[in-house]
Amino acid sequence: MEKIVFYEDKDFQGRSYDCKGDSADLCGYFRRCNSVKVEGGWWVLYERPNYMGYQYIIGPGKYNDYQRWMGFNNCVRSCRIIKNAGGPYKLRLYERPNFDGQSLEVAENMASVQEQWESREVQSCKVLEGSWVFFEQPNFRGRQYLLERGEYQRYSDWGAVKGIVGSIRTMMNV
Repeated sequence: MEKIVFYEDKDFQGRSYDCKGDSADLCGYFRRCNSVKVEGGWWVLYERPNYMGYQYIIGPGKYNDYQRWMGFNNCVRSCRIIKNAGGPYKLRLYERPNFDGQSLEVAENMASVQEQWESREVQSCKVLEGSWVFFEQPNFRGRQYLLERGEYQRYSDWGAVKGIVGSIRTMMNV
């Protein structure tokens, strides 16, 4: 059973809210989010309502401070359950929008995309199997972007401002 509990203060203190499904607007339930308990499922948290802004992917466990889930601040305004967190995993990266140009097929984690990819940016991609997390920096650091099965014709389709992908990880290894 999927369930996440948000707390306004660190160390699971203050006002709390139990959430058992996707929520496009959490603003009415708490003002800030400084700690979280994930009691079931994998979740993506968003900094703004309607699944917009920075994304944070978290799984079962206790996060007593927003920095524990790599948060940039204590703003969580929407969330949703990640449906396909298991494998197998396969995706194809493209150097240009609309699946054009050179491509690279990926089936496992990449700590540094630049070491295996000639292009400076990933402009589009197809997630063929599984769910993946793109990180802006190498070694699974920086902003996170969840990509579930489907086609992403340009980097803005997965919520990025630029096509810079520093590392890639399967959901199984997040």
